Amino acid sequence: MIATHPVQAAMPLAEQSMQEFLHKASLMDHDHGPLLAGEEITTYFHLHNFDIARQVLSNATDEQHQKRLPFFYSPAHELRAKLGQGKHDRGEAVVFAGAPISEHDAKGIHRHFPVCVKGVSVLHKVVRKGETWDLTMPQEIWNLGEMEELYTIVNIGTLALEEGARVVIRGNVFSMLCQRLITLGDPGKGLDYQIGVLPTPFSVDFGHGPQNGVHGKAGVSGLNGLDGIPGFAETSILGRWIPEQVFDRLPGTDATDAEDGADGGKGRNGGMCKLAEITIRELKGRLHVYSAAGAGGDGGDGGDGGHGGGGGNGAPGLDGFNIKVPGGNGGNGGHGGNGGRGGNAGHGGLSSNIYLNVPETAVDQVNMTAPGSIGGMSGKGGKAGLPGKGGKAVSMDNATLNGLPGTDGQAGTPGRNGLNGRGRPAAVCYLNDLIYQSSFSSPKHLYNEIKFQRKS
Repeated sequence: MIATHPVQAAMPLAEQSMQEFLHKASLMDHDHGPLLAGEEITTYFHLHNFDIARQVLSNATDEQHQKRLPFFYSPAHELRAKLGQGKHDRGEAVVFAGAPISEHDAKGIHRHFPVCVKGVSVLHKVVRKGETWDLTMPQEIWNLGEMEELYTIVNIGTLALEEGARVVIRGNVFSMLCQRLITLGDPGKGLDYQIGVLPTPFSVDFGHGPQNGVHGKAGVSGLNGLDGIPGFAETSILGRWIPEQVFDRLPGTDATDAEDGADGGKGRNGGMCKLAEITIRELKGRLHVYSAAGAGGDGGDGGDGGHGGGGGNGAPGLDGFNIKVPGGNGGNGGHGGNGGRGGNAGHGGLSSNIYLNVPETAVDQVNMTAPGSIGGMSGKGGKAGLPGKGGKAVSMDNATLNGLPGTDGQAGTPGRNGLNGRGRPAAVCYLNDLIYQSSFSSPKHLYNEIKFQRKS
């Protein structure tokens, strides 16, 4: 699949830069003619083994790989080493840090080949003021599931970013080779950046459903009991006469119990930030590279328990000269429903390494920011349902004819709150293959900003 777009002409590259640009284009089978004429070419293809993948995806030399490998695995990598993501990490170490393929991983890693790649080449690209060039390749291109890893390669001669312009990648492994980057304006900190290595726009876990857990439904309240049906008497010269009749309907009926509130749904894990290798041969202006994995989804609140129904009232007794009938008892109240449990929140997303290489003379022009991801907020437990009241018994002058009141139902128990999600470590940033200490030292306000954006 190929897409071409005309772009503006630009100042020519030096011969060495042009040769590297065209060589990279050849690795992706991009025709030199249209590129030199100013067209942008996008293709989608497969890489079938590690040797080809390393050659096409990584722009680092063997010496750079040797420098990277001893520091490739951070404590965060060790924590997930036994998970499926750990195998992906070790595969990335092979491609981007020259690691050998371990016998233990060989079968599992090779099963992921061929890998799906999007390749973009353009000799000159201008991203206008306030615009975003989103290079993400979605799963739909290959009809793949969300758990599959995708790769995007960008090969640029000259890239000009006007004030407020951005280049972003969302959840693809990202390889960018730019011969000349020109940035206008002075980027600030936090979310003011020019290159964003952002998370997948979806959760990467084995769950399903929305990012935030759904709230549990409230339990249905119990039905009220029916009042007792009074008996009847007749008047005679001897006084009140009670004719023969059915007296078993004098008591009020019991109410029904309420339903429990449903549990809140679980929040899902935040989106993942994949590894990025960004190589810039010439930098004019300042550059801010930013990366943060997605926040975990909030757990849904548990549903409130329903209220117990009220017991029916007993009918009055009958006092006749021929028979005396006690009044009906009041019906028992229904029990209140239990509150549903609040859903557990999702954990913050995982992040992989970010490699940025610029000329040594341009190191002071660079800022890299990578806060850790944040976990979601737990769902609140549902409230307990109230107990139903017992039905009343009618009091009469003849106390022996009084029925008994019904008993009150029991209140439900409140649902337990869910568990908060855990935050995950930030991406480890490398500038010219040395660990970069992010200037971002107080992530609290940035976390809040990310959280607000997600909720809105």
